[in-house]
Amino acid sequence: MKPRLNLVLMLICSLIIFGQAESTSYAQPQDKTREQQLERAMLQQLYPVIRSSLQEIYHETYPSYACERILSINKLTTTTEEEHQASPVDAMHGGRYFEITVGLCKGSGEQIELRFKNDTPTAEYVLDMFHVR
Repeated sequence: MKPRLNLVLMLICSLIIFGQAESTSYAQPQDKTREQQLERAMLQQLYPVIRSSLQEIYHETYPSYACERILSINKLTTTTEEEHQASPVDAMHGGRYFEITVGLCKGSGEQIELRFKNDTPTAEYVLDMFHVR
């Protein structure tokens, strides 16, 4: 009976040890900072407009790019002049919109900057300007 008890105890101990080793793999800290995660999320949301913009610029069906990053985000307000004073226009979601500049590189070594704005009535981002270096 003792060999059986030893075998059962060894089996239970091994399950406990290996079970803890596997559970600690899920508790590892994340390598990315919050800012990096927010940047990745924003780039994912901009992916359709980035892809369509590159299709228009390079006339490629499936444009490839890498090293994408957000270079700047600016919050702006649309204005109109009334009697030589600027005042906000409430035509498009309070008159506020964003300009986001995205930098990326092509396989050929070109670096591209794309500036997107969401100052449209639907607040969707559209390509405003691009620069190829």
